[in-house]
Amino acid sequence: MAHETLLKMIVNGLQNLAVDQETLCELLNLRALVHGFVGTFEEASYHPPLPPYPDTATSQTQAADLVATIAQNSAFFVTYLGGEPALPVPAAGTPDEEQLLRLIIDWGTIQSGVQKAIVQLYGAQPAPPPALSNPGASSEQRLWAEIAAWLQKIAADSTLLTEVQQVGSEVEPPGDGVPPIARLEQSAQETTLNLLQIAGRLPYHLFHAAYAVPAEASLARHVGSDAASKRPRPRSSKRKKGPRRRR
Repeated sequence: MAHETLLKMIVNGLQNLAVDQETLCELLNLRALVHGFVGTFEEASYHPPLPPYPDTATSQTQAADLVATIAQNSAFFVTYLGGEPALPVPAAGTPDEEQLLRLIIDWGTIQSGVQKAIVQLYGAQPAPPPALSNPGASSEQRLWAEIAAWLQKIAADSTLLTEVQQVGSEVEPPGDGVPPIARLEQSAQETTLNLLQIAGRLPYHLFHAAYAVPAEASLARHVGSDAASKRPRPRSSKRKKGPRRRR
């Protein structure tokens, strides 16, 4: 059975996600500068696939590996914020390809909404949601190649972000023995759950970043208060008033 319409929805969603990710990564360049980190983020280029397109199985495997990298990068930020990275839960039963694609679309819809909310927390405007469109004359082979191409860009951007922000760099190898689409669904779920954790921890993180006292000032204030408490108090030159006499 052909799944061109579902695959086109995934392509549109990934393109929209890539735009918001670029916005967020560029906003975080300020954090890198404040911390004195050497590098800054510069977005990766999107390279649209050209015919002859790879076979579907090759593109699916590549897509599954790339989403696993994205999930691992999102786990680095969860750990940095003091959380525990999510563990995906397999779907009950044995979903077929169409059911897995629909699950991937659902996870992507949530993920996109959370990322748009995070962009707004940083004071920027996210891209509008993607519009529905027909796949046209595209084949499954071409659409899977486009999915892999967009994931290539998103994964490259997310990896560079972790390097620039210095929150992690080791990526676990992909799991063996699991079909690519099933791995893709699991990694999409993992990424979404991690982003939900990040969004839940960001308000306090941003609050402390905005109002935290610099370490040097805090130390000076602490030392000054200790010295003041040990310093002898000067005696008052005023005489104590005695009880009033009654007239």
